[in-house]
Formats: sequence, structure tokens, C-alpha cells
Amino acid sequence: MIVTPPPALLGARIARKWRRYPSEIIPAWIADMDFAPAAPIAATLLQAIALGDLGYGPVATDSGVPEAFATWAGRRWGWSLDPADVMLMPDVVGGIANCVEALTAPGDAVLVHTPAYPPLLNSVTIAGRRLVTHRLEPGAIDFTALDAVMAERRVRMLLLCHPHNPSGRVFTEDELRALAGIAERRDLVIVSDEVHADLTLDRRRHIPFATLPGMAVRTITLNSPSKAFNVAGLRTAVCVAEKPLRERLTALPSTRWNAFSTLGVRAARAAWSDEGAIWLDECVAHLAAMRDRIGERLPAMRIGWIPPQASYLAWLDCRAAVSEEPAAFFLREARVALSPGLDFGAPGAGFVRLNFATSIELLDEILDRMEAALSVERRAQ
Repeated sequence: MIVTPPPALLGARIARKWRRYPSEIIPAWIADMDFAPAAPIAATLLQAIALGDLGYGPVATDSGVPEAFATWAGRRWGWSLDPADVMLMPDVVGGIANCVEALTAPGDAVLVHTPAYPPLLNSVTIAGRRLVTHRLEPGAIDFTALDAVMAERRVRMLLLCHPHNPSGRVFTEDELRALAGIAERRDLVIVSDEVHADLTLDRRRHIPFATLPGMAVRTITLNSPSKAFNVAGLRTAVCVAEKPLRERLTALPSTRWNAFSTLGVRAARAAWSDEGAIWLDECVAHLAAMRDRIGERLPAMRIGWIPPQASYLAWLDCRAAVSEEPAAFFLREARVALSPGLDFGAPGAGFVRLNFATSIELLDEILDRMEAALSVERRAQ
């Protein structure tokens, strides 16, 4: 059963989501869920407290996490992988930065589809690589234009967010095969951020990019229980790479990989278990209901969207509803904190991202506040 603590308890949390804004603001921005932990995760964390098991994390090969993830990947996505190809790391964002640093050279071009999860953009520029963007149009990828950009800009790496954040797109097999063809033709390294893979809605199937023919040797897959099980603060993730890419990654300082936490190891093993799967299925059903609830309310607000096919993030087109930057408007007039669309690149102008991983009651309050603010705005015009 999916349980959301009451607002008073949510407000007592010290996580970033609940501390960035004053208490009268409802936070619906950062990708944290409001739900109580899955029972197997709560149980193993309580056991760790009872044992005082709060020391440095185990050696990755002794952690059991690679084996747990390999088993999970086989059952969830039909992906047969060798645990020896699974490295541990603290988080997916750090993994993205590691891949850019280890697998490209200064000045190399790295392509990201926009709008894009901000760390995908930042990791390229911070590393001194050339950021190349290609707009992800609603409902389709222009593969002819994408291939032309790859050739013209001499792109060496594609950072793929799959399923996509912020749009919630689940790429089809045909789309992934087309991307694989470009990767083969242009000799690209693919870094596939698949942290939302467990949150596909409406029985859609996630296809790990590395499972496409010929792609395993040129793909690094990053994943974590952080999004699907809401344990980002426990800092444990996995990086799947075959030789020789894995050897190039492990040439980085060991601290890039071994700073995962003891509690995170416990949480990952509990998440990627039969009990974890039961909780996850209930969670996905709840998220689908919350998404549909949003869809019922948006027409009255004149806000557009394409319903997300995965995850718990709604990418809302406010250009017809608000004349100013919409996140600032809703923060000021509705007392709701949303992610500004421009944080995700130029195509995000006029958009906001809304996190709907919460209770029915809190989501209704968010939507009520937004609708009331827009009604006042229209009357004032």
C-alpha cells in the first residue's frame, strides 16, 4: 500500500524539497516522492540502526548489489547481463560526469536532447566539452536532422535520458533502433540514463539501450533505486559497462566510485527484490491515477501537455495561460513551487515541471491553487 504522510510530517523532513521554500509553499519541483518507504527498505534500514551498521560501505564486489541488479534487469526488462559489468557509484549525476570525463576529450562534442534534465547539460560544459543540443519534438524524433547535426558537429557522445525527463517519453523500439543506427554510423559512445526505467506507465515496456544489437559494447547504462523507490539521499547507484569502456571508467580515481553508502547498499538490495517489486507495482498504479487526475484539470486552466508515459513528472505548457515566466507566477500567486522550464534548456520557455508523486489530497490542493491563481489573472486582464 502506498502511504503519504500527512503534511505536518512531510514539512518536518529536512530533505531539500521541503526546506528550499517557506512552509506556506507547497513544493512540487525536485524529483522526490512524498511516499513512505517501501516496507522491505524500511525494514533493512531499521535493522542497520539496530546493528549500528553505519560504517563505510562494503567493497562493491561483496555488496550483493551487482547481482541484485542483474537479477532485477533480467526479470523486469529481459536484460541478461553479467554482474561483473556492474559497477557501484554514489549517484547517477556523478556517473554522467564520470562518463563525460573518462570517455571524451576536452573540446569533444556531446549531444543532449532538449528539453533535458539540467545535470545532463551542466556535466558537458563543466567538463570543458562542447555541448550540442537537438530539440526533442513532441511525439517524434527527426532522425534525418539528428544525423546531420551529429555529422556537422562531429559529435562523439550522446547523453540519452531514457525514459526522458522532463517529458516522460518512453522511446519506442523503432526509435531506439534508429538511434542505434546513428550510433553505429557515427561511432558514438552512448551514456543512457535509465533511472526512470522502473516507472513506465500503462504497461509500457522499457527497452534498455544496451540490449539493442551491437550496442552493449558502446553503451554505458546508469541506474539507481533513487527515483523508483525514493531513496536518492542514500546515494547508491549502478553503472553497467562492458570492456573496454569499463576499463576506461575505472581509470578515474577510485573515490569516484566507492563513496556509495552502507545504507544505500541495503536499500538497493531490498528495492531490487520480490518484495520491492510488489511495492513498485502499487506505486506505478498510484502514479498513473495521479497523472490522469492532472489531465482532468488542465483544460480549465488552458494549460497544455502530453501525458507522461513514465515517471511522476508532468511537463506543462503554460504559454496560453500565463503571460510571464510561469514558475515565478505560480510561486507568487499560487504558493506552489514548480521547476522552471528554462532550467531544461531553451525549448523549456513557457513550461514548468510538476512533480505529482504525492497524495490525492495534496495534488488536489496544488491544482486548486494553480487554477485559482489563473482565474484571478484572467479577471485582471
